[in-house]
Amino acid sequence: MDICTADFTTFMNTTIMPITALASVITAVTIGLGYMIGQFLGNAKATTWAKTEVVQIVMSIASVTFIIILLNSFCAINMEGIKSIFNINPAENLPCGSAPAGSTSLYAGALDYIKSAACFCHSAMSVVRYHLEAYTVLSNLNLFECSLSTGGIGWGCLFGYSGTYQQPLGGYGAVMSALNVIFNSSMVSYISSLNFLFILLFVYKGFVLFFLPLGVFLRSMPYLRTFGSLLISVALAFFVVYPLLLAIFGLMGDGIFAVPEGLNVSKYDESVFESTTQAAGIVTGHPEFVRDTYFDGGREKPIEAIEYASAALVAGVFLPTAALLATIASVRLIAKILGEEIDLSRIVQMV
Repeated sequence: MDICTADFTTFMNTTIMPITALASVITAVTIGLGYMIGQFLGNAKATTWAKTEVVQIVMSIASVTFIIILLNSFCAINMEGIKSIFNINPAENLPCGSAPAGSTSLYAGALDYIKSAACFCHSAMSVVRYHLEAYTVLSNLNLFECSLSTGGIGWGCLFGYSGTYQQPLGGYGAVMSALNVIFNSSMVSYISSLNFLFILLFVYKGFVLFFLPLGVFLRSMPYLRTFGSLLISVALAFFVVYPLLLAIFGLMGDGIFAVPEGLNVSKYDESVFESTTQAAGIVTGHPEFVRDTYFDGGREKPIEAIEYASAALVAGVFLPTAALLATIASVRLIAKILGEEIDLSRIVQMV
């Protein structure tokens, strides 16, 4: 079940709305009983509580209505139309193809962005890993040069071994330390983008909407108003703020998902490493042949690989994290509008 589909609408109309209406009726009956008991016993506190909670239940129902209106509005927004109005070009040359087209809603645009970010980060990780694998092999290739050479003959190995061991391509070891750090960064980018995708899919499947009827009921119960406000605020923030920010980032896809110039990600096929041992053994005296096997066609681009991983860190970690932090901060702001102060540190732990 995806958001902005007939199935999701059916889920809202047959599950969420009836439960919310039932919670509202139960809450209203509870408030009415409280008012009657207060009047019967002459208890001013019970009467005042009932009058106060009437306002709270109206605010809760208004919040639910506001969420439903925003859901319908976001489903009606055509992201492709927005791109055409502002002449925004979609991201091209992504490793998994061009950026997804045909985003007919803001929610689809947010999902397109986070999917493209995950794909972008995975490709960056693969390119860095290719260089790291190649440099590991090349920097450890050994060459034994016999001493007492005459021309191309090393007489020192004629009746024994007299010579020196060399690592003709050992200089690649200096680049490996930098690539190790960048490879760890690219892995964090990929895992983080998948985590943000999971959060978005969790929201889209509608489970967060079950917070609404609970919030409507708990906001009018003694000592539970803060928790009820938290539930409504979480539903509103994650259904509005989080996808909205991701969709906005998706409009910048052609700038965010920019593959470094001259880097053809389709060239880095790691199947070439299957013949590593054989090739190294055959051409012991010509380690450049092994290097050319790994980096033929101008594939040796460590600087571009580092740039690629850096762009992936922005696309897969920095921007989605900024969206999530803004969403968490909006939970506190929405709860404050509802009349409650929320401990933001506890919200972070919950997320």
